[in-house]
Amino acid sequence: MHRPHVPAQIPSLALPHDPASFESALREQMRRAPWLLVSIGAHALLGLVMSQFMTGVVRVKPTMPAIIAQLEDTAIDPFEPPEPPTPPETTVTPTMDEPTIEPEVNDQPTDEPTVASDHPSDSPIDAPFEGTGKNDVLGVGGGGGGHGRPGKYSRCTASRDRTTSQRAVEAGLDWLKRHQNEKGHWSAADFSDACATNRCDGAGDAMHDVGVTGLALLAFLGAGHGPNAGRYQGVVKKGLKFLVDHQDGETGCFGEPNSHQAFLYDHAIASLAVMEGYGLSQWPILKAPAQRGVRFIQSARNPYKAWRYAFPPDGTNDVSVTGWMVMALKSAQDFGLDVDSSALDGARVYLEEMTDEQSYRTGYLARGGYSAREPGLAERWPEQKTEAMTAVAMLCRVFAGEDTSSSPALRGGADLLRKQLPTWDEKAGTIDFYYWYYGSYAMYQMAGRDWDAWQPRMLAAVVKTQRDDGCEKGSWDPQFDPWGHRGGRVYATATMTLCLEVYYRYDRVLGAR
Repeated sequence: MHRPHVPAQIPSLALPHDPASFESALREQMRRAPWLLVSIGAHALLGLVMSQFMTGVVRVKPTMPAIIAQLEDTAIDPFEPPEPPTPPETTVTPTMDEPTIEPEVNDQPTDEPTVASDHPSDSPIDAPFEGTGKNDVLGVGGGGGGHGRPGKYSRCTASRDRTTSQRAVEAGLDWLKRHQNEKGHWSAADFSDACATNRCDGAGDAMHDVGVTGLALLAFLGAGHGPNAGRYQGVVKKGLKFLVDHQDGETGCFGEPNSHQAFLYDHAIASLAVMEGYGLSQWPILKAPAQRGVRFIQSARNPYKAWRYAFPPDGTNDVSVTGWMVMALKSAQDFGLDVDSSALDGARVYLEEMTDEQSYRTGYLARGGYSAREPGLAERWPEQKTEAMTAVAMLCRVFAGEDTSSSPALRGGADLLRKQLPTWDEKAGTIDFYYWYYGSYAMYQMAGRDWDAWQPRMLAAVVKTQRDDGCEKGSWDPQFDPWGHRGGRVYATATMTLCLEVYYRYDRVLGAR
């Protein structure tokens, strides 16, 4: 028969049936009572502790079991950042080509075309893309207007001008988007292959595909569209991937080193685009290519001087190529890349040497000379009708930290630019997209009366000549520009779009974004 278990520590409280022994038994139980109470209390305390322990165990959240998986060694596209896991109910996945984020306008650096060689022994290759005359301009875009009084324009007028400019920018970006090659680049010669209806005219030279791709990307980046933000993030991502895929892994050159005489222009522009793409997105995959681009720029520099066409450097220098390199290195420095500061110091010394102390004009190959023109084109586009190299030097000075309110060279340069305001006159040969771009950024930095004089003429020359018909809608005709035959319609459209981004592309300096 099963008997109930009685803890051994607790004595039985059963009393004897014999009445005679009741009194003695009671005394015995009373004698043992204190120890009984102690035993009961101890067991009660032990039970309380055990219950709290068990409660604590229940309250501990169980650890998720570790999942160990064997990853397959598959190729991963570095330009396809991992997407967050899709909920089970969700069947639609986001696409990078149709971004939905509309970021605020971002003020960051950009660059423009270059100019041609002024040296008689050179082939026509020294302009924004090639040529032998005197060069035309350099690199980034200056932005934010300088110090100085606000000028005669009211806030209402300034707001209207920016709105007008922004509409033209959007149209330019739309044209560029529609004419991007499916491989991600823009073709200077064959962009019309992407035309939906009639084929656009204005082909350039195919050797500059890397350069015009960089210019087109700078136009998107300048309006705040990065590879991971903005309506055109898919366009930008594909373009950057093309440039990275076409960088020489050994030298760091974008495109093929020495593939043509002006290849350093293309490299500088492409480097700027990759640097800005990295700066806007902070994608690690873009940092190494940008740094390699910097390394190549520094290896192409003449010791203690500047740059021209040769790689390895042969001791020749010009302001146009040097300007591009200065802006590229300054951008790299701003984005935290490793830059040899002596390269910037040497370039500043060279620009001082090329600037006349009396007129403050900066020459292309000679102190105080004029900009470049290819052989046979100076009659149609007189070199005296442009101050492109002066604008280049001014912009370099601004980014080097010179004060726009006290620098004699900046003041003298602005006076020269005010005498050569943008004018669309085909017969007079005053059309020069390259000059207008850099002049706009330099004068915006100067602000005050300089910008007040420049702005309305720039808007009249640029906005009013943008195409508004057919497949060319949003673009600019390159045949009226001295360098249009080199970069074609892509060059013209990217350059003028960048020109109109002057209101927000850069902060009002000095030297800082």
